[in-house]
Amino acid sequence: MGREARCTVHFEGEVSEGRALLESDDVVFRGELRLKIPIKDMTRVEAVDGRLEIKWPAGAAVFELGNPEAERWAERIANPPSLMDKLGIKAGARVAVLDVDDDDFWKDLRSRTDEVTDGASVGPCDVVVWGVDDVAELARLSTLEGCIRPDGVIWAVWRKGQKELTENHVRDAALVGDLVDVKVARFSATHSALKLVIRKARRGG
Repeated sequence: MGREARCTVHFEGEVSEGRALLESDDVVFRGELRLKIPIKDMTRVEAVDGRLEIKWPAGAAVFELGNPEAERWAERIANPPSLMDKLGIKAGARVAVLDVDDDDFWKDLRSRTDEVTDGASVGPCDVVVWGVDDVAELARLSTLEGCIRPDGVIWAVWRKGQKELTENHVRDAALVGDLVDVKVARFSATHSALKLVIRKARRGG
């Protein structure tokens, strides 16, 4: 979910300073004390006077995040953003999807907008969602830029956990194409996505 903060954590009589991260599936704390709390296992999440209190079967932890950050974390945990929200796909957006075979994604997309094509021939689009399986395919980025509006977005989606194609490969290809990477998102349990945009200096008036 992409939030992080320096804070103090209290857990089972221990106190530690460090960095807390709110991820898609877990709340993680890294300091002298290390915690990884699965969101699905949380039985209580509450913000009280700037303190985020979390209970789960392994115990209870208090994160001293301060106000309003504690409230923001509690709200985000209770109501996580949907995939469409993370991808910035708004109602009625024009979206091109290339080589993405994910039933849950297609279901969510169809419920968000009817302006969907399974190719990049219809443009200009607000968003292109592009599945990449091989480094050689990244050369296609130069043509995809022409499929989006000047302020549009290309999301490159690839399978996690493979050395042959990583976030760095996608980022390097974007730089060669004079595109800027601005955000990484969890696309699914198996795939990640990198948000690419046209440099502001090249967007014209």
